[in-house]
Amino acid sequence: MAHVIGRTSYSSYVTESGDYAAAVATPEGEFFSYPSSAGVTNFLGLTLTRVIENIGGVGALKEGDIIMTNDPYSSDGLSTHLPDVHIIKPLFHEGRVAAFAWCFVHTADIGGSVPSSLTPANTDIQMEGLRIPPVKLYEEGKLNEGIRNIYLAATRIPTIMWGDLNGMISAVNTAERKFAEVVDKFGIDAVNEAMYELLNISERRARAVIESVPDGSYSFADYLDDDIETDVPIRVAVDIEVKGSDIYLDFSRSDPQTHTAFNLITNGSRHAYLYQGLLALIVSEDPFIPITGGITHPFHVNVPKGSIANAQYPAAGGIRHPVSLRYYNAVLGALARVIPDRLQAAGAGQAAIVTLSIPDKEQGGAYAATVLEPLGGGGGAMNGHDGNDGIDSSSAYLKNTPIEWLEDMTDVLIHRYELVPDSAGPGQYRGGNSIRLDFEPLCDDAIVGARGQERMSFQPWGLQSGNAGNLGRVFLDPGTEDEKELSKLKMIHVKKNQVVSFITPSGGGWGDPYKREPKAVLSDVINGLTSRESALNDYGVVIADGPDDVYVDEKATENYRREHATSGETKIYDFGVNRTGYESRWSSEASDELVKALDTIPYSMRSNYKHEAHEYFADAEKTLIAEDIRQWAAKRIQYE
Repeated sequence: MAHVIGRTSYSSYVTESGDYAAAVATPEGEFFSYPSSAGVTNFLGLTLTRVIENIGGVGALKEGDIIMTNDPYSSDGLSTHLPDVHIIKPLFHEGRVAAFAWCFVHTADIGGSVPSSLTPANTDIQMEGLRIPPVKLYEEGKLNEGIRNIYLAATRIPTIMWGDLNGMISAVNTAERKFAEVVDKFGIDAVNEAMYELLNISERRARAVIESVPDGSYSFADYLDDDIETDVPIRVAVDIEVKGSDIYLDFSRSDPQTHTAFNLITNGSRHAYLYQGLLALIVSEDPFIPITGGITHPFHVNVPKGSIANAQYPAAGGIRHPVSLRYYNAVLGALARVIPDRLQAAGAGQAAIVTLSIPDKEQGGAYAATVLEPLGGGGGAMNGHDGNDGIDSSSAYLKNTPIEWLEDMTDVLIHRYELVPDSAGPGQYRGGNSIRLDFEPLCDDAIVGARGQERMSFQPWGLQSGNAGNLGRVFLDPGTEDEKELSKLKMIHVKKNQVVSFITPSGGGWGDPYKREPKAVLSDVINGLTSRESALNDYGVVIADGPDDVYVDEKATENYRREHATSGETKIYDFGVNRTGYESRWSSEASDELVKALDTIPYSMRSNYKHEAHEYFADAEKTLIAEDIRQWAAKRIQYE
């Protein structure tokens, strides 16, 4: 199914970036067969149940029906935002639903306020494009032309959208054909038994990994840089309790839903975007575990309404991926308190989808959007392994777009696409290096977007005395008299001959940098990833010139490290100066108390009051405590 989508779709979101997925589900809607290496590989735990219910239940389905939806609110977050269009086909055997074929594609444009539909500045979901509640696109094999016409009328690029939709229809039809072959070969009873046993095997093996984590309670918080409207950061927090082979995740201390598009729409369900870090731990430690929804059975979640993890209508959710990536960091950060030797430092924590929209002169000015690159950034290091250069493991399923394809298919010239030297978070095992992308549109009035940019204020944290990684940055016309550093992008208009430059965040380091093997430092120097200055200042390694090549001066290195060694006490996290400075005023206690105060007012008002509280305490010269927040709340809001 996944290969059919990848080979037949039209948009670069699918064919180049790989932003799609396919699976087969039980009659109850749970995935029992899911690819581990094609498309988006981390949607385990999503179910089709609510979509099926909204159609009228299994009994309302007929052979040849195909369901379509993209609405997070009526699907329990199956569709995580509006551009993700989902197709579901019931697979029948002798008149009864025996399974479901499912797939989704991140479509290139579903309407909305901007080309490609998404911008952080959207303030409600209606601005993000056409909402399609669960509806039958095909009824008993016949296309509902009215639904198709509405769908294509909403988009700026109907030909591409229709091509992607047909790719998905081909995928579920392929599933129907292949499923019938399996049933004919083994019998429906054996197939039924196998699908549920796969779920059971996954659950048992996931529980074995969880049991290896010591019982106890562990907490962590992390931040998105801001919500675009203000420079106030968004705090995500998780409290984890491990009890035997069960794990409980409580998201109650997270900030309220935002006015802008940084929200998860989960309906409080056990949603994949809440615990991707936990999924990564399990499949890393048991790489041959069957990839099914059974992996998530030991997970239990508490996600209060109105929080950023369970935003209520009409909250926008288009930029939901940065929130999920920060929860990825938060879950692993909490577990790092007890199993740091098994976990990564924080990676770049972003998947900034850099888009270029240019006027379609033949069609009279309509803008067509192309993905230039899905920019991740350096991965976090872990015990025994450097972080991946250029890609964070939290979004490693996304593929880069070949430069040759871009320059052939789009009016753009790529000036640079390279790793950035000296960008990795130093450590015994260094973080992954940043990526730099410089490009020039070859036409006037181009629109550049980069939804999902993060870690431009708070660095990716280092672990076990490893150093934090570097921040991301954006420039216009770098290296010229007109150079200008930009903040996180919404959408900007770029003229012909202007150059836009993105530098991604890097990964945090793991372990004391002075314990890094000098030969590993030398290798990075030879490969142009580390300068001699960084080798000395960050790692205490002296690089000398030999007759043929550079080498490590072992005696000088030993002396330098001895003279400049730190106390030797292990520091679990290195958060970097910006987060440390912010928390010197807004303590965890104060942030928790603010969430409690905001819980007493309507969902839509919470973000305003959060901003007001930060403005009120902007000049505070002390570390805020709970009583400070209680006094403010008593004056401004009804507080219980």
